Amino acid sequence: MDLVVYCNGDLLATHLMPRAEVPPGDRVTIHFPLHAPDSSGAYKIVLELVAQNETRFSDQGVKPLVIKLRIDSPLGDRSGEIYEQASRINPWYYQPTRGIGQSADGHTYPLFVSKAKGCYVWDTEGRQYVDYVMGWGCSLLGYADERVQKAIADVLHSGAVVPFPYPLEMEVAQMLTEDIPCAEMVLFGKNGSDVCTASARMARVFTGRKKLLTCGYHGWQDFWVEKEGFAKTGVPDRPEILNHSFKFNDLDDFVRLFREHRDDLAAVMLEPSGPAESVQGPVQDADRDFLSAIAEMVREAGALLIFDEILTGYRYPSGSVQKATGIIPDLACFGKALACGMPLSALVGRSHIFQRAAENIHYGPTFKGEMYSFAAAKAAIQIYRDEPVAKHVWDYGTQLKRGINNLCNQVGIAARCLGPPFRTALTFDEPDPERLSLKRTLYLQELLKSGVTTYNGIMLPSYSHNNSVLETTLDVIGSALEKVVTAEQQDAFHRYLEIPLL
Repeated sequence: MDLVVYCNGDLLATHLMPRAEVPPGDRVTIHFPLHAPDSSGAYKIVLELVAQNETRFSDQGVKPLVIKLRIDSPLGDRSGEIYEQASRINPWYYQPTRGIGQSADGHTYPLFVSKAKGCYVWDTEGRQYVDYVMGWGCSLLGYADERVQKAIADVLHSGAVVPFPYPLEMEVAQMLTEDIPCAEMVLFGKNGSDVCTASARMARVFTGRKKLLTCGYHGWQDFWVEKEGFAKTGVPDRPEILNHSFKFNDLDDFVRLFREHRDDLAAVMLEPSGPAESVQGPVQDADRDFLSAIAEMVREAGALLIFDEILTGYRYPSGSVQKATGIIPDLACFGKALACGMPLSALVGRSHIFQRAAENIHYGPTFKGEMYSFAAAKAAIQIYRDEPVAKHVWDYGTQLKRGINNLCNQVGIAARCLGPPFRTALTFDEPDPERLSLKRTLYLQELLKSGVTTYNGIMLPSYSHNNSVLETTLDVIGSALEKVVTAEQQDAFHRYLEIPLL
């Protein structure tokens, strides 16, 4: 049985009803938030039940529920204007808050940003937010770091992309070979997907094999997303899937796949610390024994070990997981913080692999030599070398994690903050998927309303987050957790939720 919703006669949404017996006379509460229409005006919302996708209850004499809705104004001023434009010509912009717009109390959440500085962003209505998305992790020093901005300004007199390399490219490459244990040669890209794809191709060319075992997130390109299937990705199905995923820190799961695919295994690629296995977690730190066992098995099989350090690069203690643990991969991918907000990524690795395989991977992005990003990278890497950036992030994240867990204990909620300090996530100990969604949504709603932005609850501290920001953050999180506890005690999440379920 489905709940069907119409808006002015047009189908707006359907919602599958829970499979449970409801005795006559009993009442069922269904929480089903919807996006309101974007334009002002009068609307008629009709809700009715449909059995087996064809029998309407209204045809059997049961009147549908009719709600008259009037929207007096679209999203406030500038946000509404930009949102209307985006809906028409650029619907692919992406939001860490899943595009949440206006709540029932009239509060407009940050749809568009007008300015970013340090660990703060300001929306187009002038409201300030403490940000823990930090440009998807790229702004490790904080937004618009003045030293990085100056380095960019100093080279703006010259063209960004020319047919020959600038010396800056060689200088940044040299810095990477000095900082990263496996880096003997370097190949640059503009985002993580570029270099992760290049590493997969290089491994296949070098080994003459096809299959990959992966763990973590490695971009949006075909080599990795093919395992999700054609319906979800648009990548055509193969007779044989070439990419198989294993669970992080689960050696038994890895060994099972390794034994099955070893003879045609080109590489094992993984995030060596903190892969976000889901928006709910778990997020786990590197297990040296796990990484060491994988490294030994992979090399015995004649395959390559690839570390995806897109996120951990210059964020993890010692600057990388490989340097901190002493487990050195054959190839490694870096990005995010590499140029502190400018688009730059790097594939680094053993010279004999590059020399044999690099020319055969058909790699030639137009913008890979763009100079302004190299200027930013040179300045950022020097700061990472001179100042305790990774230590600050680790210490701040440790205090944040401890503070959140103390708050969970104080308010009496079954939840905990998990993950290494550079990438944490609050996990609710709730086995029921529907109630879990209610709790997570209310929690994130309250964070947004009080001016804290996260990526679906995942938090990435930066060098610009300080003790004052930490205190503010914990105050907001404490209030949000109290609201979740109140809603749970009253069994009335529908009374407090103002946004669609996440």
